[in-house]
Amino acid sequence: MWLGDLTLSIAEFMEIVILSWYVLGETESPLILGVFAALRFTGTVVAPFFGVIVDRLGRRHIYIFARSSFVVLSCSVLVLTIFDLLNVIAVLVVAALVGLSRSLDMIVRQSVLPVIVSSSQLQNSVALLRTGRDITQIIGPVLGGVLLEAIGIGKSYIIIIIFHLLSLMFVFLIPGVPNTTIKTAQSIFENLKGGFSYVRVNPFLFGLLVVAFIVNLTAFPLNNTLLAVIARQVMEIDAAGLGWLMGTYSAGALLGSLIIGYFSTMEKAGKAMIIGSILWHIGILIMAYMQWFFISLPVLFFIGISQSFAMVTMAMMLLKYTSEEMRGRVLGLRQLAVYGLPVGVLISGFIAENADASLALIFNGILGLFILVLAIFKWPEMLHKR
Repeated sequence: MWLGDLTLSIAEFMEIVILSWYVLGETESPLILGVFAALRFTGTVVAPFFGVIVDRLGRRHIYIFARSSFVVLSCSVLVLTIFDLLNVIAVLVVAALVGLSRSLDMIVRQSVLPVIVSSSQLQNSVALLRTGRDITQIIGPVLGGVLLEAIGIGKSYIIIIIFHLLSLMFVFLIPGVPNTTIKTAQSIFENLKGGFSYVRVNPFLFGLLVVAFIVNLTAFPLNNTLLAVIARQVMEIDAAGLGWLMGTYSAGALLGSLIIGYFSTMEKAGKAMIIGSILWHIGILIMAYMQWFFISLPVLFFIGISQSFAMVTMAMMLLKYTSEEMRGRVLGLRQLAVYGLPVGVLISGFIAENADASLALIFNGILGLFILVLAIFKWPEMLHKR
């Protein structure tokens, strides 16, 4: 499972750098880049339904289907490039389809994890998977940027397809992935309603989903849109430079995941999540004033650490405090919270195009801190959960 996630994530982050640089180079529009980033999260709109589907149709079949779709979509980009048919519209369509597959894959992965590890190993397992993703966020962007400058889009996509094929192969090798269905109500809408009802009567889970929405709305636009704009229009560096910026950000996230994994008996996971979220937004405000490549690197490293403190503890608590029979549906709602990201990148792209990227970062940092404070007052129990 870990190796499958590793190879999938390398391919994903290579694609993000390559296609982001392509879209920005073809259009010189931060807003269009924001549209591209938003379309990569189309699956968040239907994520609650995906959660029900995972429960009803069996996790193994869905796991294999999601990974196979990545192979097909990457091959389509390669074919378009070979025949010189690749354009911004085609990239946007592929991004939307990838968004659906990403959401489905993420839900089934998270629902499988508590099945194949014991509850005592859950925090370490979440941290381990997050660590693998953080490693690939270092390797993938750098590899994608360097290959794009050296050999172009077409040949780079051959390597991306190889990584996707490896990720599919590893899914077949995972033992213990159940393919049995979970008995649920007859109607998908009734199942969806049950998921909402379950979260509504568990205020702590509702608070976690709100925090997830906040960080997706105001924090993740940095590395999903604004970092590319800063690299090209402010720092005036190439795609390889963007890869190094994203890689440094991810190196910090890797260290944060390792720290969380080391403290496997952490008693204040809720407090770590809140502090990480606050420091994350403070780092974004600092980044708004960074115009030089080398000076920005330690700032991005700090932001990456803060991100992991927020996201790893959030994922661990969401799995720990959700019953097994409701896990698919609650994780579907968790993916719905990711819908804040496409909204956030569109707002950030609009501000960056009509003003500048620094103003977009300042707006995101201040708004995120304000909403986080409100969430803490509304759900203070988040600070005390283990």
